[in-house]
Amino acid sequence: MNHKHNAFTLIELLVVIAIIAILAAILFPVFAQAKSAAKNIKSVSNMKQIGTSQQIYLSDYDDTYQQAGTMNGNGASWGTGACNASIGCPSWDTLLMPYIKTFEIFSSDFDLAPRTFSPFGQQRRSYRVAANVISGWAGINTWDGQDYGFRPLNSTAVPAPASTILITEQRNSQSASCTWWVGAAFWECGVWEARSANTLSNDDPIAYGAATGLAKYASGIDFSRANRANYVFADTHTKSFGKGHIFAGYEQRRAAGQPIDLTLKGVCLDADPFAPNVNDCKLPQE
Repeated sequence: MNHKHNAFTLIELLVVIAIIAILAAILFPVFAQAKSAAKNIKSVSNMKQIGTSQQIYLSDYDDTYQQAGTMNGNGASWGTGACNASIGCPSWDTLLMPYIKTFEIFSSDFDLAPRTFSPFGQQRRSYRVAANVISGWAGINTWDGQDYGFRPLNSTAVPAPASTILITEQRNSQSASCTWWVGAAFWECGVWEARSANTLSNDDPIAYGAATGLAKYASGIDFSRANRANYVFADTHTKSFGKGHIFAGYEQRRAAGQPIDLTLKGVCLDADPFAPNVNDCKLPQE
């Protein structure tokens, strides 16, 4: 009695494996692109919610922006009550918490920096505010012990809200190295580094200097996908721009007080951290 064996031959098996490999090569990049697109949609949503909460904050505080951060002058701000255990040294993002409820909104899935201890759990900060809009460090100056006060910008003084950058996809440049005590990255470095000085990319030597590893991804605007990044503007709309985009009405400078350099692939958002200064980078005009 003859028995027929239904089995693959070696050639047939190799053909099947080859077909699977070809399909995988075609589909894996598609899956990666879909995953990146999903992350980007989430980041855009986060940034839009932050912009909306900022508008609600303005309506509650006479159209006046909050401080970028509160100086922790060698402990002086803790002693005066300016800093506290519930939100640390108040910064622009923690001051928006009553309108957002969860600090996870301030974290991007593209952020490679480690999460750090905070009053809101293990968190990381993936966005910054333009220093020439939300500016100033209230409290005692770390260096000379003086309190310079804080003169915030009124939103009605922003000449062109639809053209004025408010929030960037820019990391806290100290998040990978600010470790001298368990809360330092959030309470101190997170305050000092809360502001965005420019729109230079994180692969630009001007933006991150000689930094490597995580520190490289903790400074400069993030263009890690498709060479584009998202920005929130003062009127709360969110839009994506390519790396090196020169925003109309802004100066091409590295920082406040630096000379104009038309070779720079980005614009200046910087301002004096203690008070308005003639060297601050200009806002777009109507």
